[in-house]
Amino acid sequence: MSSHFVKQTSFAVDYSPAHVTKWRSSRTGLQLTYVNQPSPIVSGYFAVATEIADDSGCPHTLEHLIFMGSKTFPYKGLLDNLGNRMFSSTNAWTGVDQTVYTLTTAGWEGFRILLPIYLEHLLYPTLTEEACLTEVYHIDGKGHEKGVVFSEIQGIENESWFKAYAELQKTLYAPESGYSSETGGMLVNLRNLTNDQIRHFHKVMYRPDNLCVIITGSIDEEELLQVMSDFDKTLDLLPETSRAKRPFVDSPLDEPLKETIVKSITFPDTDESIAEFYIAWIGPDSKDVLMNTAVDSIGSYFTDSPISLFNKALVEIENPLATEIDYSTDDYMRTALNFSVSGVPTEKLEFVDQKLKELIKSQIDPKNFDLKYMAQVLKQQKLKFVSQTEKSPQTFSNIAISEFIYGNTDGSDLAKWSKDLNEYDKLASWTAEQWSQVIKEQFVDNHSATILARPSASLEEEMRRQHKHLMKETKKKYGKEGLAKLGEKLRLAQEKNDKPIPDSVITNFGKPDPSKIAFIDTKSYKAGLNTIETTYVEDDALSKLIKKDTPENFPLFFHFEEYRSEFISINVVTSSTGVEPQLLKYLSIMEEIFSLSIRLPDGQFIPYEEVVFQINDDLIEFQVENGFESQFLELLNIRIKLSCVNYQKGIKWLLNVLKYSVFEQSRIKVIIEKIINSTPEKKRSGELMMYSAEGRTLFNDGSIRKAQDFINTDTFYKDLLEKIEQGNYSDVEADLNKLRDQLFNLDNLKLFIVGGITNIKNPVSSWVPFYNALKGCDAAIKAQSIDELPHSHMFLSEVGKKCSKDASLIVIPGTESTHFVTSVRIPTDYLHEDMFKISLANAILTAVEGPFWRGIRGTGLAYGALIRRNVDTGFLSFIIYRGSAPEQAINVAKQIIDEHIDGKAEISPMIIENAIASLVNEMANGESNSYEAATSKISDNIFRKRGPHYVKTFLQRMNQLTADDVRYALKKYFAPMFSAETSVIFCSLPLETADEFKSFLHTQGYDVHLEHVNAAIDSGSEEEEDSMKLDDEFSTLEEETSSGEEEQQEEVVEEEDDDDDE
Repeated sequence: MSSHFVKQTSFAVDYSPAHVTKWRSSRTGLQLTYVNQPSPIVSGYFAVATEIADDSGCPHTLEHLIFMGSKTFPYKGLLDNLGNRMFSSTNAWTGVDQTVYTLTTAGWEGFRILLPIYLEHLLYPTLTEEACLTEVYHIDGKGHEKGVVFSEIQGIENESWFKAYAELQKTLYAPESGYSSETGGMLVNLRNLTNDQIRHFHKVMYRPDNLCVIITGSIDEEELLQVMSDFDKTLDLLPETSRAKRPFVDSPLDEPLKETIVKSITFPDTDESIAEFYIAWIGPDSKDVLMNTAVDSIGSYFTDSPISLFNKALVEIENPLATEIDYSTDDYMRTALNFSVSGVPTEKLEFVDQKLKELIKSQIDPKNFDLKYMAQVLKQQKLKFVSQTEKSPQTFSNIAISEFIYGNTDGSDLAKWSKDLNEYDKLASWTAEQWSQVIKEQFVDNHSATILARPSASLEEEMRRQHKHLMKETKKKYGKEGLAKLGEKLRLAQEKNDKPIPDSVITNFGKPDPSKIAFIDTKSYKAGLNTIETTYVEDDALSKLIKKDTPENFPLFFHFEEYRSEFISINVVTSSTGVEPQLLKYLSIMEEIFSLSIRLPDGQFIPYEEVVFQINDDLIEFQVENGFESQFLELLNIRIKLSCVNYQKGIKWLLNVLKYSVFEQSRIKVIIEKIINSTPEKKRSGELMMYSAEGRTLFNDGSIRKAQDFINTDTFYKDLLEKIEQGNYSDVEADLNKLRDQLFNLDNLKLFIVGGITNIKNPVSSWVPFYNALKGCDAAIKAQSIDELPHSHMFLSEVGKKCSKDASLIVIPGTESTHFVTSVRIPTDYLHEDMFKISLANAILTAVEGPFWRGIRGTGLAYGALIRRNVDTGFLSFIIYRGSAPEQAINVAKQIIDEHIDGKAEISPMIIENAIASLVNEMANGESNSYEAATSKISDNIFRKRGPHYVKTFLQRMNQLTADDVRYALKKYFAPMFSAETSVIFCSLPLETADEFKSFLHTQGYDVHLEHVNAAIDSGSEEEEDSMKLDDEFSTLEEETSSGEEEQQEEVVEEEDDDDDE
């Protein structure tokens, strides 16, 4: 095969099952990197190095417009519609120095077809005026500002982290530096951004020689080169004389600051008690791998555990000065070194900034540097990195993106940055003097920038005034006639954008065969009380070892999932149904059980600092979490990950923390104070507040999700703190001991162990000491049956069971976006025949470039609209994410569903085929590596009770469904989400729109309950006279912080699990 792609490097990775190869086209300069690592998923990352020195938002808006059509395929959504059919999904993100487009496909067959079409969209997009109008910014016929990108930025621009980070970048870097820009765009700039500016940016940046195609997975390398060579031949030749400027690499280098800078900013919030700050340095050259590994290790040394320097001095103390300190880097030409400090008492901001700097300075004296702890940090960092790369090739794709942007053009840096981990070995031999010298150079002599972010009630008030003024001025400027013209202009643009894609364009490419998708198959084994009769392996060497190693009548439940790995994950799953409901609110303290002191039976006392140190030495990950893999949230999971060689040590640690941990007053007081101080920050997120209200209202006091809710426990923890300060800690200690005894007993524990089981000598008998210690004097074990494990729908409150007429609105200070959810009841049997119909209807409505996408997101009514189907809770929900016009979005969603029910909207065989294909892709993505395949198998087999080979069942049932089945589901379950008689609503929104939206819901028949975040408790809440009282716990509502990546398809962050099987 003749090809212009010249191989630059090819090597096997020493520490991971991956092989990396890179080519560069001698004809166009187009780069190609392939990471060969086994997976049913083929992932593409199409990276463009992008640089701009302003806040116009050109990089981000262009990212959105790329998906609006190409020269050969001038159809909005062609990529996504075709992608749905090809078991694929697309996405994108815009960073400060990069715009990366992703293609994720179940199998190589569909990926191969989409690859050249996607690349054409990048290099030859249509970039029409109409697309710019709807996707970026417009004013509608009522004078409201909208646009997909505008809605996205509107939802985050006034959040504390966004404002602080933007100011930090502008402080660290010169105004003419691309690193100082907000590439997502600021609202004031988006209002004036033109399509010509975006087109010019595309012309300068989107060139073949400034594009790298990175692919991970298992594919045919020869076919890949053929597809890429054929595409490469369609591109213009690389000019022989003038070499185009490489973004950032050919720009003036940003040097470290000449002086230390401290600035203050404000963000809108009515609760001014808790603040945050960010501190950063321009650090070492990004190509210096050893130095970058060193500063990363120093960042971990400062922040990674309760006993690291910053946490020990600022967080894990009485009257904490912060609730959390995180370290991160920005991997630019010179690496930026960042610490974010949250949960800081506002009056202590300057003091904590100064204290943190003093702590750093103390480490330039080698006598103060803890070399033993740093040795542990290095060991942990290396193990985590190896574990991460074994699990997923995404780490290598990130390295490949950085290498493309900043590496040598000959590809030589790729191996230097990823082939081995020799840097850790070199650093392991460093002396305290060497570490102290690096700290001095990078963090002390090197000047920092600090941004102190303070909450401001007056700014919140000012924002509301500005919003009203802007709306008034807009209507005055355009008048009734002008607004009508704007509305018509928008209608025509939407009409042109939504030009139908001819079916032939989609079907001409054929359809991949789902049977060719190589799903990962892990092996299941059982022991002890596990009597489940499904496809457990019974006759191979490992099953014989497990049987031989199992003591007679051993009363513990074991489920093993085996795959090739050097690591093991142990999940100790327990139920709360045997716990007294009044004790459940203590669970947030129990989550800290790995950082408590231990007293062993022989009387030996191990202080918590030593416990944390030893645990970090033996385990890679350890945590107490709700649910199993973020699902089935009425379960509690004590999960640890470790090297196979440390299996018995891991079991010993589980015993020590679950049985012998000590609830010392001083330690518990610190934990409670951290919980209390973290609440104001959480209250700043409208999204979290909405889900908080939902969880506390729909579930009863026996529910873990309600018991752990931060609003539900706010008063509880303040009362506990007061009780301790009044000398009544013994009551608290007694409750905690009682909770532990009721939660961690042998009746209640199930063991799920996944990973390299074949590497363990005694997989079952190693648990004998654990069993004997927990058994104590009571030899009679009455283990809870696996069928008795609780599900969320068992804990519904009266409001949740009734699911009718209730609407709870929460007014959030400082926000400009609305978050909304309406829910109806659905069956709670995963194999109920209606569940397959609901899944298909959901996939049709919420497909990228499907009805909701075009009708709601595409018209700027909200950044996202989706359906959440949660069988564990028994609710189907319609969700608006970052809405700018929620009333319109709700009406549009209702209209779309009604039109599909009555036949006005077609449900063709091709639409059904594409929807099923998109579900197959989502299922494959959920099992993209061995760990996910193993845990997914456990979820299906044990918790959902739908068998270990559900994918086959799912496809068989799906292929039998028709348009009538979809209409049946829409009529029975989806339409009722918009009827007051059959649904409940929760919504967080700005004050300016609260009264209008409340009136709208009232006219729809809902009893509306309106809450103001941070309003004084004794002032009560505004409530309709005919409103039904919600749960007592709903009487004092508040708010919190949301995150958002600048992506084409943003995932919604929920405090709620979503156990959709898609």
